[in-house]
Amino acid sequence: MGIKSLTKNMIGWITLQNPQAEEIALKLGLLQGQKEYTRFIILGRSRTGSNFLRGLLNDHPNIITLGEILRNTNEIDWDSPYYRTDTTILNLYQTDPLGFMEKYVFRKFRNNIKAVGFKLFYYHAQNPPLSTVWNALIADTNIHILHIKRENILRTHLSRVQAALSGSWVNTSGKSSSQHPVSIDAEECLKDFEQTRKWEFEYDQLFINHPIMQITYEQLSNNYIPVIQSAQKFLNLPVQPVKPQTHKQSVLSLDKAIVNYWNLKEKFQNTQWAGFFEE
Repeated sequence: MGIKSLTKNMIGWITLQNPQAEEIALKLGLLQGQKEYTRFIILGRSRTGSNFLRGLLNDHPNIITLGEILRNTNEIDWDSPYYRTDTTILNLYQTDPLGFMEKYVFRKFRNNIKAVGFKLFYYHAQNPPLSTVWNALIADTNIHILHIKRENILRTHLSRVQAALSGSWVNTSGKSSSQHPVSIDAEECLKDFEQTRKWEFEYDQLFINHPIMQITYEQLSNNYIPVIQSAQKFLNLPVQPVKPQTHKQSVLSLDKAIVNYWNLKEKFQNTQWAGFFEE
């Protein structure tokens, strides 16, 4: 192997471990870079399987799926061991989020990267200047949308209550944890039902001119293989097998997980939400 090839291989190995080094190498011309990849977002709300979907996507070698990068104003939630935030990056994020997106999120990557995206929930980045990112994403109809929803919003609400009480939001180990029944407030539950359906409709309309794929938690949970294969095709990726990186947190039936389940069921009887109680 010649020195040139050896140097190139060494640079490639180093940049695989450090995206910041990769960015420098691309700028210096030590690595070839490109932006001819599919840009996308995982759109939705919490407790709908977005982490499960993201983990399945990230098990594919040709994709980069970041976390909820627009969730906080004072930090960038890359949710990736290969990314860091320094004061320069954070300042750009806070003052020029569109410049930040161009320079650090949808930047040049090595040629094998075919899709780049991140998680974005309905209620993220609602205040300026971060809110300008929404306008840019909606205006750019080349952005692909993976819109993840949960058919049973009662399960969404229950999962959020359980996670808030336990402090555990993601199960990466696969080990089952002890679960205790919780009490659900009927009024809060109703608000969550109504707000979630309102968000889902509103954002489907906002991205109506985009390539959009609807995914439900139930589809992923029942048999993720055909769903993730369709998602790979949708993102213009070569189809290949992937494995989950996260696991279910709740395994109890609704009547066992909710202390006041039967009272809730009676309250929502004869409403449009009654089906949530018919598992």
